[in-house]
Amino acid sequence: MVTENGKDYSEYIQLLSNTGSILALLSGFTFTAFTILLTLLPNPSSIASQFTLVFLAALFYLFMYLLSWGGQWAMRHCKNVPPLSKGTNTFNSLVLLSLFGLEIVIVLMPLIWGLIYVALASGVVWTISLILSSIYIWKPLTEYRKTIE
Repeated sequence: MVTENGKDYSEYIQLLSNTGSILALLSGFTFTAFTILLTLLPNPSSIASQFTLVFLAALFYLFMYLLSWGGQWAMRHCKNVPPLSKGTNTFNSLVLLSLFGLEIVIVLMPLIWGLIYVALASGVVWTISLILSSIYIWKPLTEYRKTIE
């Protein structure tokens, strides 16, 4: 990837790609650990269990936030980014919807076991993640995409 100013960012893009792969792996691991612990803990309503589940939820949201941020950040270092089209907008909307759907599952799963406080705490962390994503990822990305002809 060579930008208009002639700088080659291909190594940086590769680094971001590798980092994204690691974050995706860690997100999947955290989601799996959350699910396994939630289903197999002998007493998921204990304080230690609930704290661990909320910690894993927060960690999952952090990994997903960083994964989203890295993707839009890499785009800024590409020379040729296609302009927005109906297909691009549809794809971006579906990616956003699928990320939100995956993240809301962490809030809903504890409700199956009656862990309302875990669901509430996860919901608060998810809401904070949504607000931060809107401010620091999706709004800047939308503004950047408008500058591309």
